[in-house]
Amino acid sequence: MNIKKMFVLFLVIGFVVSSAFAQQLTSVTFSRFDKAVRVDSNFANYISRMNDLAVQNDLYILVQGEGFRRADTPVRNAIVPPSETSNHLVGYAVDINIRYSGKLYNSSDLGNFSSLPQAIKNFINGCKSNGMRWGGDFSTKDPVHFDVALNLNNRSLYDKLYLLYQQ
Repeated sequence: MNIKKMFVLFLVIGFVVSSAFAQQLTSVTFSRFDKAVRVDSNFANYISRMNDLAVQNDLYILVQGEGFRRADTPVRNAIVPPSETSNHLVGYAVDINIRYSGKLYNSSDLGNFSSLPQAIKNFINGCKSNGMRWGGDFSTKDPVHFDVALNLNNRSLYDKLYLLYQQ
């Protein structure tokens, strides 16, 4: 193989390797979140938007778990049985409770959308209009859950990230 072909081959290999690692898990911290959230770097933008919505609506977000979850880690206090293709397994989901006006809104409270204060409704609707799914809309309700349905909308990327993060 001549030097020019080898150079091109190294460039291609370098591009493929760097593309595979462009996705990475990162811990993000925002002003209205009680702790850091570990998510895929591309999902961090959604968490940032959630923080903006929390600020706009004077809410405080209490993160349940960490966002990203290892497949071999049992889920404590699960509201619903974890899915085998959960977006948590690739860092594209977060479970939260909400504190508003001194009151904690957990899964029981968040599950009754019509009785929520307008500020929390605005937050949930804002997340949804920003491309997120809310678990309160699922057939098996999971009202603390927010994700972007990577497992349904881009299964090849989901599978790639699963292999990358669950090694």
